[in-house]
Amino acid sequence: MEQQIITLTQVFRDLNRVANNSLFYFDGEKVTPSSSRVKLIFFDNFFKYENKFCSSHLLKVPKEELARNIENDFEDFPKSFVFVHNPTRYNGGERKHSADAAIVEFSRKFSDDTKICIQQDDAKPLPRRSFLLSTEQLGHLICMLYFREKGYIVQTPLGTYGKTNGSGVDDVIAWSSPVVNKLREFRFIGKGCHISELACLRWLGRETTLFTGPVNEEIILVEVEPYETRATGSSKDSGVQQLYRAADEQIAKKLFISFPFKSEDAGKIFEEIKNSGEAPTIGAILFNNKGVHINDSEVFPDKMSPPVIQKYEKYLKKEVLLNNFYFEEILQMIRELNLDTKNKGFDEVVQGFYKKIEEIPVDYVLEKLNDLI
Repeated sequence: MEQQIITLTQVFRDLNRVANNSLFYFDGEKVTPSSSRVKLIFFDNFFKYENKFCSSHLLKVPKEELARNIENDFEDFPKSFVFVHNPTRYNGGERKHSADAAIVEFSRKFSDDTKICIQQDDAKPLPRRSFLLSTEQLGHLICMLYFREKGYIVQTPLGTYGKTNGSGVDDVIAWSSPVVNKLREFRFIGKGCHISELACLRWLGRETTLFTGPVNEEIILVEVEPYETRATGSSKDSGVQQLYRAADEQIAKKLFISFPFKSEDAGKIFEEIKNSGEAPTIGAILFNNKGVHINDSEVFPDKMSPPVIQKYEKYLKKEVLLNNFYFEEILQMIRELNLDTKNKGFDEVVQGFYKKIEEIPVDYVLEKLNDLI
C-alpha cells in the first residue's frame, strides 16, 4: 500500500491570507517566498548555522556583498519550498508516518531549485542531504510571520525567560512600542517586521503602503516544540510549564505554545492546554495539513515589561539600524554628535558612540537613514 505524504502547504496559504496574499506564490505544493524580506526570515530559521544572511551573522556581512545579494534577490537561495510532515508513530514500535523511500520518490516531482523541508519529531538524519530538517524551525517561521503581520517586531529573544534548573522560553519574542510607528512613518516597514529587515533597510528599500494606528507597548513570548506530548506534558520542562515559569517574570502580556499535531481536532488540544495550568490561560498556534489553528492567549501581568522593551530598543538602534551605514557616514555622525575623540583610541571612540546612540531618540538614526534611501 502506497504511503500518503502529508504536506503543510495549507499552513502557508493561511499565513498568506493573514498578510493579504503578500508573502508567497503557490504552484501546487510549492511555496515560493515573494520578496527578499520574506527570504531573510527563511534564512533566519532554516539556515541559521550555515548561512551568513541570517540575523546571527548578518551584521558581519561586507556591505558590498550584502547590497549585491539583495539586488540579485539572493540568487543562491532556493526558489521554492515543499513542506512535508513526517511524524513518528508509536504502534508496537517506533516508525515514521512515511518511509524514507516514499519521501524520496515524492521529491522527484520537483526540480532542483525546490527544497524539500521535512518536519519531524527528532533530528535523525534525513533521506537526502539536500533536504531541510525541521524539528522546531518551521514553528519559529510560522510564529514570526504571523506576529509580523499583526504589527510586531519579531526576533529570537536576547535571553532566556522562565529558566530555573531546566529549560526556559527562548524561541520567539514579538514586541511593540512607539518605535514601530516611527518605522512605519518612514515606510521602512509595513505592519511589522523581522529584526533582520531593519539591518538591511538601505538595500531592501521602502514598503509601498503606509500603515498607521495606535501601537501598544507590549511583549509576546512563544515557545515552540516539535510535537504535542513535549509541549503539553506534565514534565517541568514541557513547553507549557516553561511558559508559566516565564509568566512569573511578568514581562509578557501574552504567551503562546506552538507545535505541529496529527489529530483532526485542534479544539481538544486547546482544552487540554487550558486545563494544564492556572489562570490566565496561555494561547496556542498549532499547525497540521489543514492549516494554522490559533487560540488567543489571555492577558498576563506584565508590569516588568518597560525595562525589557528598552533593552530591545537599544539593541535595535545600536546593533541593527547602524548596520545600514558606511564607515564615513558613521564618522560624520560622530562629528555631529560632538563626541570627544581627543587622545582616545578607536575602541574608546566606538564605545562612546554606541553609548550616545543608546541614549538619544531613535529618530536621529531613522532620519539619517531616510536621507540615504
